[in-house]
Amino acid sequence: MTSQGQAPGPGTERRLLDRLKASLPAALPTALAAAGADPTAGNDLYEAYLFSLVLRAAGAEGYAVDLQQSDGGPTSEFRLRRGPGRLPTGDFTHAVLSHPGAAKGSLEVHTGIAVIGASKVAHEADVLVLRQDVADRCRRLRIDPNSAGAVIVVEGKYYTRPLSLGMGRQFLGLDSEMSRRAKTILAATVVNRSVMHLLQGRERAYELGVLPGLKAEHDLKERFATILRGYRNGP
Repeated sequence: MTSQGQAPGPGTERRLLDRLKASLPAALPTALAAAGADPTAGNDLYEAYLFSLVLRAAGAEGYAVDLQQSDGGPTSEFRLRRGPGRLPTGDFTHAVLSHPGAAKGSLEVHTGIAVIGASKVAHEADVLVLRQDVADRCRRLRIDPNSAGAVIVVEGKYYTRPLSLGMGRQFLGLDSEMSRRAKTILAATVVNRSVMHLLQGRERAYELGVLPGLKAEHDLKERFATILRGYRNGP
């Protein structure tokens, strides 16, 4: 079966980390590593890379980007989750996106956290962009955010072999659970062509071959920018 997109190759994880670092303040250390005694898993680096694409899109749309820890204080080391987690727990880095023209207030960007769907079941969002007032309430009440407060939900798939049709169906299930107020996007390296046909037939948002330097990287960043622009200009 033919595939669509591009599989990671030698050096890909280093390039993912380099893309992330290019979006961070130059002097800010990071706990992520592409090699060494405790290398970060490829899928975690991919989440961090997708996180950085949101930050780049936000900067291009005139948002101020501020990296913070869970208590709202400035971050002294960039640290993201290495497994599924919850917004109100753990001391991890998130980004605050603010724009003076956004009447609906600031946004936050998180990785690897639970979000509640229509069935009241928690699902993991690899990257979640949500309203800051919703995030503040979650921290205060120690609860997970509802997808109604989300703006972007990203499902990231970092695979060296083509993503199966079953995984494509799982994404459709996630998308059906998320509020229509949020834009759910699949960002993947390589998939079976049948997955692409499945998503096209359901008119779902996806980008395939999302890796540094490829066209899909630019296209995904532009998707993020369009959504953030709509949020900024919306009522």
